[in-house]
Amino acid sequence: MSIIHRYVMRNVLAAYWVTGLGIGALFWVLDLLDRLEDGVAGVLGLLQVAMASFMGLPETMIDLLPVITVLATALAMGRLQTLSELNIMRVSGISIWRLAVMAMAPGLFIVALGLATLQWAVPLLHQQPERAVGASLGENGLWHPIHGLWIRQDNQFLNVEDLELGRFPVGIHLFEYAEEGGLVEHITAKRGLVAADGQWILSEVTQTQYVPVYEQTEAEEFVWDSFLTGRQLTLLLNPPASLALTDLWQYVTGLKQRAQPHAEFELLLWERLSLPLACLAMMLAAMATAAVPLKSRVIGVRIVGALILGLGFELVTEMVAYLGLLLGWPIPWVAIGPPMLLSALSVWLVAKAR
Repeated sequence: MSIIHRYVMRNVLAAYWVTGLGIGALFWVLDLLDRLEDGVAGVLGLLQVAMASFMGLPETMIDLLPVITVLATALAMGRLQTLSELNIMRVSGISIWRLAVMAMAPGLFIVALGLATLQWAVPLLHQQPERAVGASLGENGLWHPIHGLWIRQDNQFLNVEDLELGRFPVGIHLFEYAEEGGLVEHITAKRGLVAADGQWILSEVTQTQYVPVYEQTEAEEFVWDSFLTGRQLTLLLNPPASLALTDLWQYVTGLKQRAQPHAEFELLLWERLSLPLACLAMMLAAMATAAVPLKSRVIGVRIVGALILGLGFELVTEMVAYLGLLLGWPIPWVAIGPPMLLSALSVWLVAKAR
């Protein structure tokens, strides 16, 4: 590795550090203020809320990687251009493509680190085994690592042995007791799927009636009107965004097999899988703008341009995603299309900047 290569990479890594720290601090404060609107109890409650906001920060930062990459690359290359060092490198025989490779190497490493974080670290931040959720689900609810989840509502008891992929309840037992304490009904199901309206779609169900007469029936599917509130379901089920990439793939596959709505979750999956392509397009676009000399040597001009580019790309991506979901376009192309077009445009701009 040459001295110039190390020098460029050091500048780019420093720019990533400054950009990531600034954006991370901003979003941490915004999330903290949003959580504080619900109120906290004392200093300990404030610390817990602050820690909860901090634990959700990695996922937010990874979703913002395209914006961070374009800002960091523009900051590093703009600084080199302002100091005329970029021009000196090009005059000495280093092509703009070689400079682009030098600048993109740290960015691609950070993107790979982000994907690894999505696969292994982010799910751990959402999974809390051996947690007592009585304070949140109600005083009659308890999650135990061996016995699963137990929740009581009046004379009804719900027991869930485990959560497959953090979303699918498996080993479900429903008990209903009479006022005097006798067991009225017992429903068991091998697995279940929680619908958007809160209903549980149970499969491979055995329903045992004890009162007024003993009767046992079996069914492939049974719809249970859950007594859990929306808040309780949120605490019980990990959001799909918190799943590892491999688990999210299985989750989407499971929804397709059950003919359940899956477009929104499939879009999330493909957006995350296309992160390297989106970040690559952003870095190339930043290199193209940095290669063009400006009459003004103020680095802020390039930073504002990079910010507009990053936010504009995010806006266009969201608009295309919304239209894709609305019109039923193929989800992979909805997610990959915008970064592919931006990549082609960026390659053309860099080629012209030669």
